[in-house]
Amino acid sequence: NFPVKDVNSQDLVCRTSDMSSANTETCDVTAGSTVGVVFKADGSPESVVFDRSHKGPCLVYMAPMSSNGKGDVWFKIFEEGYDKANNNWCSEHVIDANGQLDIPLTADIADGEYLLRAEIIALHTAFDVGGAEFYANCVQIRVSGGGSAKPTGVSIPGVYKADDPGIHFNIYKEIEGYTIPGPKLYVAGST
Repeated sequence: NFPVKDVNSQDLVCRTSDMSSANTETCDVTAGSTVGVVFKADGSPESVVFDRSHKGPCLVYMAPMSSNGKGDVWFKIFEEGYDKANNNWCSEHVIDANGQLDIPLTADIADGEYLLRAEIIALHTAFDVGGAEFYANCVQIRVSGGGSAKPTGVSIPGVYKADDPGIHFNIYKEIEGYTIPGPKLYVAGST
């Protein structure tokens, strides 16, 4: 369960640049429903999620399967960062839920096959530029019952810079605010 630390690495896409060994099973989902992804150290139900010190945001992107994740095709459908009122991070919510992160899909997304990329950015060593750890994995989904929305995308890698405010961040100082990295979140009806 290794992280990616280089924001320019092809491994940033799905934590591997070699998709030849990827499981090619596709999950059927309905637009407007909730999809659950699970973060586990080794994939087994008994496995720990990751150490609680690995605090940071959760982000989820989608890209048309036909793109194979290449080019400006990734659009962000979920983001959760730091909750100042409760003094906790999305990563802590995932740990408390035994590794599960529930992601609502918009009802207007076009039917079709997509890569769904779920990511936690661990910021425990991000006080140094290049210290953030990216834990991303991809699954294949087939969306039905949707609309016609085909949101504008960004490229991964290319979406982040090592010195972006939400990537180069000291979680050990008092946190007044946190800027979630990446593009704007896609919401139904936007582009």
